[in-house]
Amino acid sequence: MESLRTVPLFVPGDRSDFFEKAADSTADTLILDLEDAVPAEKKESSRLQVEQALAQLASGNKELVVRVNALSSPWGTEDLSMVRRCSGINAVLIPKAEPAEVQLTEQLLGEADIRIICQIETARGLQLAYETLISSPRVTGTMLGAEDLAAEMNFRRTFTGEEIEHARHTLVVAAYAAAVQPIDTPYLKIDDPDGLRSDTIRAKEIGFTAKAALSPRQIPVIREIFRPCAEELEEARRILEAAEEARKRGRGVVTLDGAMIDAPVVNRARRVIELAREVEGDDR
Repeated sequence: MESLRTVPLFVPGDRSDFFEKAADSTADTLILDLEDAVPAEKKESSRLQVEQALAQLASGNKELVVRVNALSSPWGTEDLSMVRRCSGINAVLIPKAEPAEVQLTEQLLGEADIRIICQIETARGLQLAYETLISSPRVTGTMLGAEDLAAEMNFRRTFTGEEIEHARHTLVVAAYAAAVQPIDTPYLKIDDPDGLRSDTIRAKEIGFTAKAALSPRQIPVIREIFRPCAEELEEARRILEAAEEARKRGRGVVTLDGAMIDAPVVNRARRVIELAREVEGDDR
């Protein structure tokens, strides 16, 4: 996997007054949204606003992502044309992703150095998640879209997480199998930090390595949860030290505190250290 996003922040494409606030936030990724956040009558004008904003945002130190409209919609193709001609865009987020949409997106992007993040938000999309995530080498991440999934499958969002547990597990397994980053769905209750905290903790426990935010107010809670705690860091350091000592002595078996440590445990310890560095570096 590439360097991990921790807190991607959605920014409505029709709210130019939000662009500067988003740029000043501590989000590591900005997702300028041309899809769900923008009503049909504002699609064209919002695309122009986003294009103009990208010219200024590109000089910053954040990953820039544009969520385009579906290619089956009247706006998707023009959205991708705008993305392709803009400099500084790092990735596109494509809604209701399936293999055919990913492959067509890749064709329309041409030679542009732009990655793809797949939003999985339908029952069919979940069933095809792994196939979707390996359908293009540009795919580097995937995000769960719980609201569209709930609407399609006619279940009520309770925000306890129980209703999307299966979807979360399914997407995380597909993401790790495809070696792309799993990003959890946003928590819609912006002024509920306790609920956000519980939801983010559960997402991390399942295997997500990031959670999208809808407001800068949500960023500190999400970042805190995904930053490895002191105990995790100390354990990771001790594991790596034990592994290095065993290597120097020519031993294939690593033990720590009387317990065997195999390669996956060592690899996870390395990832904890790397993640701590990445999150610390983004904590502006």
